[in-house]
Amino acid sequence: MQAVILAAGVGKRLRPLTNDLPKAMVKVNGKPILEYTLGILPKVVDEIILVVGYQKEKIIKYFGDSFNGIPIKYVVQDAPLGTGHALDIARSAIKDGDFLSLYADDLYHQDDLDALVKLKAPVVLAKEVGNPEEFGVCLVDDNGYLTDILEKRLDPPSNLVNIGVYLLNQEIFDIPRVQLPNGEFNLPLQIGNWALKRKIKVVRAKFWHPIGYPEDIDVAHSLVNLPEKEKVN
Repeated sequence: MQAVILAAGVGKRLRPLTNDLPKAMVKVNGKPILEYTLGILPKVVDEIILVVGYQKEKIIKYFGDSFNGIPIKYVVQDAPLGTGHALDIARSAIKDGDFLSLYADDLYHQDDLDALVKLKAPVVLAKEVGNPEEFGVCLVDDNGYLTDILEKRLDPPSNLVNIGVYLLNQEIFDIPRVQLPNGEFNLPLQIGNWALKRKIKVVRAKFWHPIGYPEDIDVAHSLVNLPEKEKVN
């Protein structure tokens, strides 16, 4: 199985930490966020596709052509045109069958990824949070299937939010991309439209730490030092 990791982000809200680094390379306890992500990939992952952009050379130089024996293929997103565009430009490198897609710059839990890849695509990983207005909200029916993903709302109808981890297949590329007013193509909204055509399972994650601001890095330092049983990597 391939893992497509979106690592092209600039991380404007993390400045000054990202003045000279791509967001995925900001360090938590001396190690880039992206390294934690690569370190918890399920054992079934046999190829990593890294979509890189802003200061891509620093990611490529650090990780090279493999990680723990898993080959890495780099795809370059030359313009910051959003997550939908990032996945689309990786399309030619993605094989038939299910693949894992996730962000490079949040902290996830290995147990959640392991559970996800045991299922059949499409699946969305979600987490209940106390501040859902800051994220895209997943609407789910009584059977646990996605009905829509609503991007940031002041009064969200749910506290179950999309955390950017999906089990997908080639069918996602048959769904038209959704362009936002700022010109970016939004993958969550594209997946929400996919849910109108087929059943997409929503699985609740046990852990997620989004990183958007410098204070999130401060919290992350303690999270990656959890007891062994709950360790992130």
